[in-house]
Amino acid sequence: MLDSFSSGFLVFAYFATALFHLAIVLGAPLGEYSYGGQQEGKLPLGFRVASVLSFFLMAAVAGHYLAQTGILTPLLPPEQNAWANWGLVGFAALAALMNNITRSAKEKRLWGGTTIAMLLAALIVAL
Repeated sequence: MLDSFSSGFLVFAYFATALFHLAIVLGAPLGEYSYGGQQEGKLPLGFRVASVLSFFLMAAVAGHYLAQTGILTPLLPPEQNAWANWGLVGFAALAALMNNITRSAKEKRLWGGTTIAMLLAALIVAL
């Protein structure tokens, strides 16, 4: 039951993150909340291109966890799925580290606790 809740939480969290990056791509002034808070307001083209890639990556990860809930059919056999889950624990750990050591207070407030919760949920799913 806890793993189902964790998978559902991760679907929501990664989908919300994907939408955040889509907003950046479309020109939302979210520079202070992303990429280390290096830019205020609307981000330049390079960061927006990176957000296109991030949008698709986050949507794919949300889809992976949606398959964990049983709503979608898993694309991977069980052994590879287990490896993917552990890889996503590593991805979540890196995201938690980067978002909690950033110099941007606004980015840390928005993503610090969220990424730690995502790491813990990913760990529960992988176990």
